[in-house]
Amino acid sequence: MCQDVETFSQALKTIKTIFQIMVKITLITGEGKGKTTLSIGSIFQKQREGKSILVAQFLKTGVNCGECTYFENKENIRWFTFGKEEFFHSKAQKEEYTVIMNNGINILEKTLEKTKVDVLLLDEVGIALHFELLSWNQLEGIFHYATDEIILTGRKFPEEIKSKVDTIIEIGEIKHPYAKGLEARMGIDF
Repeated sequence: MCQDVETFSQALKTIKTIFQIMVKITLITGEGKGKTTLSIGSIFQKQREGKSILVAQFLKTGVNCGECTYFENKENIRWFTFGKEEFFHSKAQKEEYTVIMNNGINILEKTLEKTKVDVLLLDEVGIALHFELLSWNQLEGIFHYATDEIILTGRKFPEEIKSKVDTIIEIGEIKHPYAKGLEARMGIDF
């Protein structure tokens, strides 16, 4: 019996290794604007191909969210937001935001247990990892529910995570209207 458990355990490790080779993980990071926009373009293309998609936006509420409105009635896309109106900006908020992020991961896991998806987009997860509101292990715990691609976006991804992904796209900022004090424009920035 012990041998069977050991053999089964080895088989699971092999399956996990094969899974990690098959599913592509893309990290979109950098200090420039447009990380979410780039990832939304990718899921738009995947949605047109008939792929099933789950989008989870961390540290966002979905209020004044143009992409949320656009995709809310589209087939094959489930959309979640886990945040508050006040954006996370200090360590004093850490405990409260950690609870929100952990609840978010639990909701995602329960949702994904029912139905796997082709594409999993975790938006703004870089900051959540940087401030230790979430752990990489928590994210890996839901990765196996995606069958095609995982997209991670955000600033300040810890360096050790960069070695665990297949593709890294860095968005830089050369010039942006924000620098002149211009407000975000509906249809352009949100």
